[in-house]
Amino acid sequence: MQRTIFDSPQDFTQAAFNRVAELVSQHGQCALENFVPAFSTEQCLEHLAFVASEMAYDYLYIDAHADIYKKTNAELKEEMGDC
Repeated sequence: MQRTIFDSPQDFTQAAFNRVAELVSQHGQCALENFVPAFSTEQCLEHLAFVASEMAYDYLYIDAHADIYKKTNAELKEEMGDC
C-alpha cells in the first residue's frame, strides 16, 4: 500500500479539499453523460469552494470543477427549453 506524506496539516487539508472536489465531480458526471443537468453537483462544488476560501485554502481547483458544471448545466437547461 502506498503511503502519502504531507509536509504540513495545511497541505493535507488542501489535498483533501481537492480530492473531495474530484469525487463530487465524478459523481455528477453520470448525470451529464445522460444529458441531465447536475445542479446539486454544481451547488456542492460552489459551496466547497466557498468553505475552502473562507478557511484560507486555495479554491481555484475546486472552482474550475464548479465552472464546468455551471456552464454545462446552463447549456443543458437551455437545450431543454427552461430558459
